[in-house]
Amino acid sequence: MALVIDVGRSTASTGTQTLSIPILAPGQNLLLAEFGIAAVTNGAVLLNATIGFQTTLGVPNVVFTLYRDGQPIFNAGASGLSVLAIQPISISYLDLNVPQGYHAYSLGAANNSTNILLNTASVTGPVTFSGVSTG
Repeated sequence: MALVIDVGRSTASTGTQTLSIPILAPGQNLLLAEFGIAAVTNGAVLLNATIGFQTTLGVPNVVFTLYRDGQPIFNAGASGLSVLAIQPISISYLDLNVPQGYHAYSLGAANNSTNILLNTASVTGPVTFSGVSTG
């Protein structure tokens, strides 16, 4: 039986259309949320994120990335719907064999479209990111 070691969370917005943050090119990764959490040797951290994004032009390809201590550990892609349609994205990821210690987890977004000028998107909310460390 696993024991809960620590919990962490970051909430930028809980409602839809409460934000309007452009999602930029991959080289300009947009940090949406972050928190710190403690882990024991060979522990695991269950990460959950909910992000609302809106297509503002074209059909953008957006990549959401989960990071541990600044290093990418998981990517989830999403393509935009019709212009101005709001699309909720839910991500769950189990980070296994996490080294013992305190770790910074963050959630980023980038527009991975071929032509970013003609395929744009914005984060509109909600933006929630949480984790539970077990061992």
